[in-house]
Amino acid sequence: MRIIAVANQKGGVAKTTTCINLGASLAYHARRVLIIDMDPQAHSTLGLGFEPNELDRTVLNVLEPPRSPYHLELKEVIIPTRTPNLYLAPANIDLAGAEYRLIDKLGREDFLNSSIQRSNISFDYILIDCPPSLGILTVNALKACREVIVTIQPHYFAMKGIEEFMETMDLMRENLRHDPEIYVLITIADVRTNLYREVVEEVKKYFGGHLFETVIHRNIALAEATSHGVPVIEYEPSSSGAQSYLNLAKEVIKLEEKKSGERLLRRN
Repeated sequence: MRIIAVANQKGGVAKTTTCINLGASLAYHARRVLIIDMDPQAHSTLGLGFEPNELDRTVLNVLEPPRSPYHLELKEVIIPTRTPNLYLAPANIDLAGAEYRLIDKLGREDFLNSSIQRSNISFDYILIDCPPSLGILTVNALKACREVIVTIQPHYFAMKGIEEFMETMDLMRENLRHDPEIYVLITIADVRTNLYREVVEEVKKYFGGHLFETVIHRNIALAEATSHGVPVIEYEPSSSGAQSYLNLAKEVIKLEEKKSGERLLRRN
């Protein structure tokens, strides 16, 4: 089971769009996928057609201490979406209170990871949609994952945001002894500009082969699909947005195949 967080402390860089549409594209490729919505804005929940305020079981219950009367295991909050093979652990605005409720709890950064490990769930992929911050919710997501996809929009402050994120990852390595692999996805891109080319070159210098070849271009179908509560592959499968996320899913799957081959070589 691969656990991937989609993160960036900046908002508006297509984290939720990527979670929903990468998840749906992996499901299209016959993978069983769970999306965990760790953002109090609950955009993944909304974007998959659910009304957050009508849900009485959410990720907040998972983050409650085990002895709390409100605590639920992860498998108890998972709901199926309309997309075959795609499931959701939803959120609502109540999740915003987790930052304050967990602040003095021992092991607070490990609650999500512990619940995933305890739960008897069977998925090929878990994608975690992170909030636009580096608080305790994001730290829980990063501690639970084995890989991180950092979405960036190619603009002037993109590399500054990456540097701040990497500082957080350095702290995790030092203090939590956790070191997930980091990949970068360029989103909301206008490839015709000089700025786009400059940002891509900088990212390549910094991350080398950990930059996805797939680029998510500006595409109105992506925004329209979210507003209709469905992934773009169901809303407009022939759109460039749908095809881009299908290509991204293929890249993500190939990464696993590559790692499996490397492990086999080491054994031999």
